[in-house]
This record gives sequence, structure tokens and C-alpha cells, in this order.
Amino acid sequence: MTDPNTRRILIASFTTFSGAEGAVSLLKASSIGLGNVAVITRDASGKAEFTESQDWGVGKSALVGAIAGLILPGVGTITLAAGGALAAYFLDLGFPDALLKQMGEGLAPNTSMLVALVDAASVTRAGDVLASGGGVVLGSTAETDLAAAIASMQRMA
Repeated sequence: MTDPNTRRILIASFTTFSGAEGAVSLLKASSIGLGNVAVITRDASGKAEFTESQDWGVGKSALVGAIAGLILPGVGTITLAAGGALAAYFLDLGFPDALLKQMGEGLAPNTSMLVALVDAASVTRAGDVLASGGGVVLGSTAETDLAAAIASMQRMA
């Protein structure tokens, strides 16, 4: 029996630039239990970009630091904002940025890819939802480290 508390990495590709973003909406509408989700795109000029649901980034961390500076007496807003931004730079709370960037550079122009942590009990249903949204599931694995998951999927191929 599958432990409902475990998650699996699910990777799917889309032949459209907005396909992966649309798939996230479909997964949420289907009440699929999601953890971190990365949407990777490559535009017509070949520029690859990605966004993650659990990677705060420098801007959001600086904002949290600035708000804390307003609330905490005796500590400067600028100091905490800079500290929050610096922490975000050194602490990547999501999938490794370098690996997501590398995956994006491997995409064809005007396509996208989805990398998601999905509740183990929902992997089959999530795959069906992604396929109905135009995606091709490239694989899923119980490995929750993205680099190890990709290596595991390559061994299975």
C-alpha cells in the first residue's frame, strides 16, 4: 500500500509555451495534492526561464525582511531586507535552479515542461490530468531529489 504522506516527482513536457502553466491549474482544479511545482519554458528566441511555487526568490525574501524590520524595534528595515535577500540567494528552498535551467535549455523553442512533487496516491490520476491537458509524462519516481529522480528515470528508459 502507498504511504499517503510520500510524494513522487512527476515530469511532463508540453508542445506549447503555456502548456505547463495550464497543467498546474488543471492539477489544482482536480484536487491533486501538490508540493513544489516548477514550470519551465523556452520562448521562440530560445530563452529558457522557470518559476517555482516554493522558491521564494530574492524579492519576496527582501519584502519579508523589510516587514520584519518595521515590526521589530531596534533593527533597521534595510538591514533585514538585505538579510532576507541574501538568505534567498544562498538558500534555494525548491528544486536546484541550475538543474531547472539546464532542463529549460534542453527544450525546443515555444515549449514547456512541468516538474512537480505529487502525493504518491495521486500520481496515476495526475498523469491522466496532464495527458488530458496536452502533456506527455516523461516519468515519475519515488525519489524526491530532482537530480536523483532524473538519473533514476534515465536508468529506467
